[in-house]
Amino acid sequence: MSACRLGLAEAEQLVAARLGNSPRAAHARFVGLLLQRLAVELGADAGLWRLVGLLHDLDYFAVAGDWRRHGMMAAEWLQGRLPPEALAAIAAHDHRAGVESTTPLAQCLRLADGLAVLDEAAGREATLAALKAGTIEDIVGSRPFLVAIIAGTAARQGLDLATLGTILAALPRQKRPGPSLL
Repeated sequence: MSACRLGLAEAEQLVAARLGNSPRAAHARFVGLLLQRLAVELGADAGLWRLVGLLHDLDYFAVAGDWRRHGMMAAEWLQGRLPPEALAAIAAHDHRAGVESTTPLAQCLRLADGLAVLDEAAGREATLAALKAGTIEDIVGSRPFLVAIIAGTAARQGLDLATLGTILAALPRQKRPGPSLL
């Protein structure tokens, strides 16, 4: 993998410039922390994974609701500043874009993004209880696709839901925004 030319401080500046102080910026920061913890669990590059999580929604407002472009625009903006695997993960993180990447980083970005959305929507206590019980079907509400994204991806990466619960419990609580983030 080629070297990363983007540091955490500069990535934070990009998030502030593109996402401001919005709930989307808070979500991106949370996904970055969650992805960093997943990297540690899987023996991957925790610094790179945190950057990918932090930057994954950089184009959120710029795509103006055209979700087929979401992720791909951010990857274009970051070209030459992140390794190809990181760019591919960002481009492929939203299923509506139709981009596929099966690397552990790409898969875990989708997992972290989905888990962050579930934690925000269902609340920390319900999410932790469901992860500990080994089933999230009862708390996904109108987002049944989160079961495959979270449970399916976790299983493919050799993680059980209880481990995800342990990782999530170690992170700060998110504010519950109201309308759906995904």
